[in-house]
Amino acid sequence: MDGVSTPQSPLRPDPESFDKLYRGEPAGIPWDVHQAQPRLMELEALGGISGEVLDIGCGLGDNAIFLASCGHSVTGLDGSAAAIEHAHNRAAAAGVQVTFGVADATDLSGYTAQFDTVVDSALYHCLDDEGRRTYASALYRATRPGARWHLYCFSDDNINGVVAPMGAVPEANIRDTLTAAGWRIDFLGPTTYLGNAEAFRGKDSLPQQLVDQLPPEALEQMQNVAARFERIGDLLDDGRVHLPFTVVHAHRVD
Repeated sequence: MDGVSTPQSPLRPDPESFDKLYRGEPAGIPWDVHQAQPRLMELEALGGISGEVLDIGCGLGDNAIFLASCGHSVTGLDGSAAAIEHAHNRAAAAGVQVTFGVADATDLSGYTAQFDTVVDSALYHCLDDEGRRTYASALYRATRPGARWHLYCFSDDNINGVVAPMGAVPEANIRDTLTAAGWRIDFLGPTTYLGNAEAFRGKDSLPQQLVDQLPPEALEQMQNVAARFERIGDLLDDGRVHLPFTVVHAHRVD
């Protein structure tokens, strides 16, 4: 892999396909690291989380569970019923209370004016342009005056030659989409995201449910990532790798 990423067609959310992925082998889920994301843990320690919290696209629930363990009131929503089932089980095992539910992030009907903080850890880059616009507007409706939105998505940077496996989001797309929906960006910059490299090791390692959704150019890039991780996998701590992300901190303009 040459460390250079090219624009990719985004992965479009498909609840049925994600359900199949979440019902498969846990090692096959690239974002399942069995803990909260380190950058989110730092954000919480610095006071960036307050009020009623929405973890949107919560997946297996580890971020929501961590925030609840810190004393926050947290709702975790995801389009996949299978993911929510896992999240319920993980929260029970952790002994914390989180309100989990299945919901369409681009709609959020029934959640009007409920949240003060939104955490998006790798959902935005899964949406196409129209999906991103309706999603940003749905979050505006679901939040209260002064709400904060912390958004983490793939960037086109690289970390020691490792690039995003798919769907890097241009900065202009983020700025235009959030601004048009009534959000003011306070900070936008580079960060990292902890991924499960075991999900990429070997040419046949990529979950078929994920492969079936990818456009050819995105699949080729993910296969290049898999080839790299196959060579370096034994050198990684606990099979984890840091991926290049963009972090955005924004607030709702009233």
